[in-house]
Amino acid sequence: MAYDTIGDLLRDARERQNYSQEEVCYGICTSSTLSRIENGLQAPGKKLLEGLMERLGIGNLNTDISFTKKEAERYQLAQELVRCFGKQDYQRAQRIVKELEEKLRTVSGRESGIKMEQQYLCFAKALIEKNYGEQPEKVLKHLLKAISMTLPDFDGMHIYTRLLSSQEISILNNIGCIYHEMDRLWDAIRLLMELKEYMEKHSLENHQTSVKYPMILQNLSSWMGQEGYYRDALKLCQKGIDFCIEYGKMHTFPMLLYNKACALAELGQVDLSVEFFYESAVIYQAMGQREHAEQVRNNAKIYGIEI
Repeated sequence: MAYDTIGDLLRDARERQNYSQEEVCYGICTSSTLSRIENGLQAPGKKLLEGLMERLGIGNLNTDISFTKKEAERYQLAQELVRCFGKQDYQRAQRIVKELEEKLRTVSGRESGIKMEQQYLCFAKALIEKNYGEQPEKVLKHLLKAISMTLPDFDGMHIYTRLLSSQEISILNNIGCIYHEMDRLWDAIRLLMELKEYMEKHSLENHQTSVKYPMILQNLSSWMGQEGYYRDALKLCQKGIDFCIEYGKMHTFPMLLYNKACALAELGQVDLSVEFFYESAVIYQAMGQREHAEQVRNNAKIYGIEI
């Protein structure tokens, strides 16, 4: 279907899914702002548009969005920050965070979508702190501050009543990981189980959000295995492996194979586990992650397996 404006696209997607304006824009802009966008009376900023589209399960489209010069500068910095995290270049990430923070100080709090930018800045600070070994309690404090910017009623657990953007999903996944680090294992499992169910219902056709799905399955399968729930871990691994193959999301693929191998070995199916240990090590090696490949080989030896 062709749309005259981005507002037409947003309104059509919202109405087809029977969402109210309040449900879609909750926490990231006012319903009156969304109404103006839908009616072509206001152009959304890039971050706001991304958030609205992701909550509606719409993939990122090549749309011409008008930027102010300052907004374009901030968006480019945020994109560079994403690349820094991908490369694990945390020193450069720190410098970009400071620059982005300075630019955001000059922005009016009434500018539409500014919450999304402020949230990402807070999230980035938490990721940097985590990398540099800050106490998990402090990292959690910043993650909770970040998520509360757009989900002010988040209670550390329940997310069923809200629509989520890719950014919010990433923050919630990291909250679950910090719970796990703090030995709040069942809080971690409950939160990520809810996130898994949310994504299966809402988000798996959206590239930006679906890329997080196998990562969530990887975390859950690891944690369930640690607690001795090997059959549950095995099911989660297989779901993740199937998803990675079908959608080409390969970043977590070797770890899911490894988790499956461990679950099989723990269930007494050592012979069957051998091929998955082997495949995991080979893929890690091919990805240039030799330390991970060696770790897989060493852990396979625990079960009497040489690969």
